[in-house]
Amino acid sequence: MEIGGFFPYEKNSIETNGYIDLVCPDAGDVSHLMSGRCAIYLCLKDFMLTDKKRTAYLPAYTCETVSGCFVKAGFEIYYYDVDRSLVPQFDDSLIDKIGFLLICGYYGFSTFDTDFVRTCRSRGVTVMQDTTHTAFSPYGACPETDYIAVSLRKWMGVTSGGLAVKRTGRFGVSPIPADTEHLKIRDLALCTREQYEKTGDETLNKKSADAFWKAEWMLREIFDMQAGDEASLRSILHYPLGDAIQKRRENYAYLLRHLPDDPAVRPVFPELPDDTCPMFFPFFCEDRESLMEHLAANGIPPKVYWPVPPFIDIEKYPGAHYVYSHIMSVSCDQRFTTDDMQRIADVFTAYKENR
Repeated sequence: MEIGGFFPYEKNSIETNGYIDLVCPDAGDVSHLMSGRCAIYLCLKDFMLTDKKRTAYLPAYTCETVSGCFVKAGFEIYYYDVDRSLVPQFDDSLIDKIGFLLICGYYGFSTFDTDFVRTCRSRGVTVMQDTTHTAFSPYGACPETDYIAVSLRKWMGVTSGGLAVKRTGRFGVSPIPADTEHLKIRDLALCTREQYEKTGDETLNKKSADAFWKAEWMLREIFDMQAGDEASLRSILHYPLGDAIQKRRENYAYLLRHLPDDPAVRPVFPELPDDTCPMFFPFFCEDRESLMEHLAANGIPPKVYWPVPPFIDIEKYPGAHYVYSHIMSVSCDQRFTTDDMQRIADVFTAYKENR
C-alpha cells in the first residue's frame, strides 16, 4: 500500500479533545464551514461589514484557493515574499496602505515575525491567521490576531473541515447551507479510501482519488460561506489529537535521523522544535521531477504545495518563485509507522545512489 494519499474516515474517541481551546482559548465566536476557503471567505465577509479600504497583504507563497477568496471578495492585494526558510519578508512601508494582513505557517512550522504582526495591529490593520498548515501544532494561533481560519482535511478524514474563529465579538454574517452534492462526493472519496487502506486494492485507490478531485474542482466553482455538516464537526471535536501529534512528531524525527545526506535534496526544516506538529516532511529538490517520479514508482506519492496562483506575478517575488519550483513533500502522518518511515528513507537512499 502507498505511503501517503488522501485520508479515510478514522476512528474517533469518546472524549472531546479541546481542539477549539487549542486554536483560540479566548474565542468570541466559532463557525464550522464546509472547507477552509469557506472559512476564510466568511471571515472576510464579516470584516467587510466595517472595512473601507479593501486592501490586503498576503503571502506570495500560498494556495490559489486562499488568494482566490480575496479576489472573489474584491480586495486590492499586496504580496510579501518568503526566503528559503519560508520566513516572510514583510515590508514595513506597506502597513499604512493595507487594511488586512494574512499570516500563516508552513508544513507545521511557524515562521512569521510576531513583532511585525503586533505593529500592524497597533496601527489599525486587521489580522487573520490561516492555521491550515499548523492545525495540530500545540501552541495554537498567534494571540495578535482578529480572525483564525483553518482547513482540517489535510490532517484527518472529514467531509467538512473548515473552522472560522472571531476572537472578539460575534460574526455579523451567517453561513449559508452546505452543498449536499459536494458533501456526497467527499463522503464517497473517504469511504472508498477507507476500503483501500483495509484491502490494498489499487482500483479503490483510484476511485477514491477521482472522487476527491471531482469534489476539489467543484469546490473551486461553488465556494462561498457554506456551513459544514454535524458529523464532521463531531469528528473534529473527538479526534484523538494527542496521539496524532505524537505520531507525526515521531515520524518526522525518524526521517530527520535516517534520510541520506544529499545536497540535491534538502529538508526545508532540518530541526523539529517542541512546539511544532508537522503536516508533511518538505524538501527542496534541484531535480524535483525525477525525484517525484522515483517516489511515485515506489509507492510513495509525493505532494507539491502549491502551483503558482494565477493572481501573482511571481517574477516579482524571487524567494517564493524558488520555493514554488523546488519544493515537494512526503507524508509522515499518524497512519504510518516507523517501518513506513524507514521505507521512505530507503527509497531516498536508492535515489541518491542511482543518480
